[in-house]
Amino acid sequence: MSKRKEIKFRQSHGGLVGKQNGLTFCIYEDRELAATCAPAHYVAIDPNRDSLDQRRVSTGGRQYFHLDGAMEFCQKIAAGEIKLEDLQAAYDAEDDAKERAVFREVTAKAKKFHARLDAMGLKYTDLLELEVLAHSLGDMGHNILLGYERGEGWPSGT
Repeated sequence: MSKRKEIKFRQSHGGLVGKQNGLTFCIYEDRELAATCAPAHYVAIDPNRDSLDQRRVSTGGRQYFHLDGAMEFCQKIAAGEIKLEDLQAAYDAEDDAKERAVFREVTAKAKKFHARLDAMGLKYTDLLELEVLAHSLGDMGHNILLGYERGEGWPSGT
């Protein structure tokens, strides 16, 4: 393995910035994580301006490092030991899996809600129409209906 050229980092805009091989490496600290002893640094990698087909890759919210680990991670990318395309593909697959899981969860809730409406003989559009009518009653109409449902009857003089 050939000798790696060390990235020189400097303080800039609240983080450490270094450049090598047409890439800009930024190391930032998550202040909330820094209050704990957990790894609190994440890395953002910007391709050079000539690479319009590449976009910024960030480990923020996904992968955190201690400062020396973040610097080593940058070194591995600069040396080609970690490919940005592979890293981005892994993050995209992770995002896709999370999105599908959320979609399945929300769909299950919607099916359960639909079953409750169906048991009452209502369609969802019926419920929406009833919601519009209920909101048009205002607070006083709302309280009158609640009183009626509690057995207080309709207000006197009506």
